[in-house]
Amino acid sequence: MTASGLTLDEGAATAGVTARAASFRRQWRMKPEELLLVLFLVPALVYVAIFFAYPIYINIKMSLEQYGFAAVVVGHGPFVGFANYAASLGQGTTVRALINTAAFTVGSIVFQFLIGFAIAVYFSQKFRGAEILRRIILIPWVMPLVAVATVFELVFATPNGLADQVLHALGLTNGSTPWLTNGTLAVGAIIVSNIWVGIPFNAVILYSGLEDVPKDLVEAASVDGANRWQRFTRVIVPTMRPVILIVLMLGIVYTVKAFDLVFVLTGGGPANESQLLASWAYTLSLTDFQFGQGAAVGNVLLVFCLVVGLIYMRISRDPSPRGARAR
Repeated sequence: MTASGLTLDEGAATAGVTARAASFRRQWRMKPEELLLVLFLVPALVYVAIFFAYPIYINIKMSLEQYGFAAVVVGHGPFVGFANYAASLGQGTTVRALINTAAFTVGSIVFQFLIGFAIAVYFSQKFRGAEILRRIILIPWVMPLVAVATVFELVFATPNGLADQVLHALGLTNGSTPWLTNGTLAVGAIIVSNIWVGIPFNAVILYSGLEDVPKDLVEAASVDGANRWQRFTRVIVPTMRPVILIVLMLGIVYTVKAFDLVFVLTGGGPANESQLLASWAYTLSLTDFQFGQGAAVGNVLLVFCLVVGLIYMRISRDPSPRGARAR
């Protein structure tokens, strides 16, 4: 028994708890520079919470409720579980929007990337006026998408649009082509418009990647007897792997959520045949006033973007020998 009324074992246990508590406090005590870093992070965290996390939460909540005008007033509706997902995904228009979105994304990304890479390679050559051309090519990228869609609406207008006039001049058609009134042709017109918008982004980023390729690697491959194509495919492209991955990932995310071009060019028509997931979610919510189903389609789009991001992170951390060589 000690003077404090505790046995030796109890005193040792109390001292152990006190020591652990003191150690815990020391571990979590922030240094001034660490506290400063946390304070700098707070505005970003608040921004993400308000403008990203909260809207996503509301969208998920809406997709699980029967959300009508009454729900808009009171802030919630009757819980229906996954009924909105079943109803929206069971519609033929949603299936059509999924197919259109897949075709739109693949067609846009492939041609944006290939044409952008070709332009980047061309600009990597030293010639007079290259600097001016690199600035001019940015014009489609900085234009508002509504303005771009308006321009292409004139291009594909029937019967006096630029597309018809070019085909007439080449002798490929005699009459007018229903570019924006035929479902398949309307999707093609939207793809062409989006390719034109996305080429500058691909060209500029890939050009920056080309400029960062070590010249000594290319010269060493040339000395070893590699021709121009071999140097490009076996040295330049693998070295640019991180740049190529980020260009493709951002391109997919930007493309899959396209809305402006569809809204202005076709409005999703004719008969919803040119709808994409983003435009179909808008139509369900703000035209048909099926807010819950629109939120469900929007969440499908969100999950797709999340999957793309996860795939990108997995590929960018590829531990295989090929990935290691590229890095």
